[in-house]
Amino acid sequence: MIQRLRSQLWPVCCLGVLLGLGGGVSAADPISTGTTPLSVSSVADSDRDGYPDAAELVGQDRERFADWFASIAQSQYYGMNKDWLPADRDCGGLLRYAFINALMPHDAVWRSKFKFLPRPQSGDVQAFGYPLPIISRSVFRTAGGAYQVGDIEAGKLVGRTGVQYLANYSMVRVSREMAAAKRGDLLIFIRPDLRSYHSMVYLGGGNVVYHTGASPAEGGEVRLLTVQSLLRYAERAFHPASSNPNFLGVYRWKILN
Repeated sequence: MIQRLRSQLWPVCCLGVLLGLGGGVSAADPISTGTTPLSVSSVADSDRDGYPDAAELVGQDRERFADWFASIAQSQYYGMNKDWLPADRDCGGLLRYAFINALMPHDAVWRSKFKFLPRPQSGDVQAFGYPLPIISRSVFRTAGGAYQVGDIEAGKLVGRTGVQYLANYSMVRVSREMAAAKRGDLLIFIRPDLRSYHSMVYLGGGNVVYHTGASPAEGGEVRLLTVQSLLRYAERAFHPASSNPNFLGVYRWKILN
């Protein structure tokens, strides 16, 4: 059992390699150029985290997003949706897919694409949906700094990127202790020897879900495990513990921070 888990946990890493992105994905892959003229106040970034205030969630919407994000990520363990394209099926792709779908209208047509969707305890996000205000479909950052008009055209906000960029620019690190993790948070790992990053979604209740990173042709799939299983059986590089130098920590999306 131990050997099987070790062999299955990391067949291939996800898009975020240290010297670029695998799978033919570049850091700058903008979806929307956002050319509509905007007032200075509408694009304010008070916390200077790279996201305009209008595209960040507050109050109960933070919990709503995190709940839906976790449920959608978990749903792909029971059956990967057809609109999650094979080219995007890796650990970073799971994060992007769940992020976008957490903000979509969750009507009957939307629900029909799921084989099984763990029922979220929260209602839909109320403040906005996808595409996001101001930044539209270019929701992931590839560079630091406060939000500036022109970030999309400069490739600093894109629609598709890998774990390295997601962790460094679209998330904030909360802690290196699992005790700080909340439902919808991310666990980020790094393998300097492989020049690669890996990610998992924390579901709460001591459970995680992640894509193995391998391509569909290589048997890549979504796995659901307990944190205790990771700590007991997995290769040490994937222990979500502060004693593991490969564990970068518990992260949270900036739009929730």
